[in-house]
Amino acid sequence: MAGRAVAPVSFPWLDPSHYSFALGIEGAGATWLSGQTASAYDAELGRVDVSGDPRAQATLCWEKVERVLSAAGRTFADCSEVTEYLTEDGLAARAEIDGARPTDRAPSTMVVESLVRPTAVVEIEVVAGRSSGLTRLPQILPVDADGQVVAPGDFVSQCEWVLDEAGRQLALGGLDLGHVVKTVQQTTPATRKQYRDTAEARRRLLGPAFPSSTGVLTPALHHPEVLVALDLWASSETKHVVPYAEEAYASLTFSPAVTAGELLFVSGTTAWDPASGETVAPDDVAGQAEFVYDQIGRVCEAAGTGLDNVIKTIEYVTPAAVDRYREVGAVRERLLGRPFPASTGVVVAGLLGRSWQIEVEAVALLS
Repeated sequence: MAGRAVAPVSFPWLDPSHYSFALGIEGAGATWLSGQTASAYDAELGRVDVSGDPRAQATLCWEKVERVLSAAGRTFADCSEVTEYLTEDGLAARAEIDGARPTDRAPSTMVVESLVRPTAVVEIEVVAGRSSGLTRLPQILPVDADGQVVAPGDFVSQCEWVLDEAGRQLALGGLDLGHVVKTVQQTTPATRKQYRDTAEARRRLLGPAFPSSTGVLTPALHHPEVLVALDLWASSETKHVVPYAEEAYASLTFSPAVTAGELLFVSGTTAWDPASGETVAPDDVAGQAEFVYDQIGRVCEAAGTGLDNVIKTIEYVTPAAVDRYREVGAVRERLLGRPFPASTGVVVAGLLGRSWQIEVEAVALLS
């Protein structure tokens, strides 16, 4: 049940066949798009480049998104998820970027160290349509109904509050935290040492059938007193934890992957070897990517599917890995094959393990 690639009749900005991702993949009732920046081939420079102010860049991103949506028979009205990856310059120009958005779907925001194209300030990722039973909550910040930041300076309390708030929002739709299939949590490097202290709240509120999860360190959040941002997906379909490396995951507050309906949600996977507890291929992003995609393949097999059914990946890389990040494309070409999944790649401030250079989360179709 491999996803079907969306192939626009014309994509004049660059030749997507040169890259190890699809512009979009259709599967499980939705169209999953790769992240788009304002990159375009510049004939005078003889290479792909990004130029323009933030508004112009965002406008071009949305033109690309529209071209892919149109090829899939969809419009902006079909957008069910919008994620905007902004550099700190992009965050400062948020009003301009907001003004270019052609959909009223509220975006989730991640502030990144940089984008793969160094002059880009925004990358936009969209899902159109909706898989059966799947709900993505609006991004949750520790900000109360009066607009006040909850527990300023208290990272652990803010993490607990956003989970409680997620539970309150899910209850409005007849769901609860037991239906959560995926979380993405953003924090900053300043809170890395406290991250383990959030386990008690996650264990109490999300366990024992923990969702898949990704945690990344970003250079900034939406407000100086906000220490965490939470994105969360839940499903009314029956959730199953994928049995993989169970002994290694027994003390953790996330699962390697979960299934719900037609979809498999794979946690952010790093160079952490669950068999040895060690980091594989330190200081080698390509070597780590090789291990990461092998691990994702093993998790897929444990769920009864395979790498050829992966429809979406997000790659978070560290600043130390940027110079060699192109080497990851060759790993994807060899291990994933065509049609490649839709994919987004961004540079974050860091990962939870200091020696990790890449973290990949994935969504796959079940066979």
